Amino acid sequence: MGLHILHANDNVLMQSGFRTVLEGGGIDQIDTAKNDREVRSSLLTTTYDLVVMDPLSGPGFSLEDAKALLNDFKEQKFLIISEVENSSNTISLMENGVAGFLTRECDEDEIKHAVFSIAKGEKFYCNKVLDLILSKPHSEEEDNCEPTILSNRENEITALVAQGNTNKEIAELLHLSPHTVHTHRKNILKKLGVSSASELTIYAIKTGLIEEFSQLR
Repeated sequence: MGLHILHANDNVLMQSGFRTVLEGGGIDQIDTAKNDREVRSSLLTTTYDLVVMDPLSGPGFSLEDAKALLNDFKEQKFLIISEVENSSNTISLMENGVAGFLTRECDEDEIKHAVFSIAKGEKFYCNKVLDLILSKPHSEEEDNCEPTILSNRENEITALVAQGNTNKEIAELLHLSPHTVHTHRKNILKKLGVSSASELTIYAIKTGLIEEFSQLR
């Protein structure tokens, strides 16, 4: 059975182009929404494998609309395809829980790869977005803070969460019980002062944990 996707974009040409890129090849149905109200109505009545959204596509959407949707539908997987010139906007969306982020310049193969990866529970960020995360400016207050120290086991779990693994999958990979992984995860969130998997992903990328523990997958 193919994927059921909601494409939220105010631009008719973008809607048409997205449909052309993804027609067939594992996509069962693509619904469209041209404003925040239509997205909410669709999400309240239909279960989607993925919502693809551009919060800067036109007057029907805004950055605040996107953040509100991410907050109100926390279990829904979201992929943002938008401009990324403003790094603070990009990072704020990721910190609100998006599973993937592409630029409008990404090619067809990268869009397809992102859609199917996120639908499977993974995370997907294009290189330009990763560059923005890695170059995120720190405030003077952040520079003066004591570093947060995670144990090696906590680093492993952080990397695996950032790679899109569930607690059960992490438990199997590390030969732990799901309860132990859940406890570690709660402690990690508390230590880092974050509240979402997306924020953990940003931390793992910036500290090199994903690359360091890539062999665990």
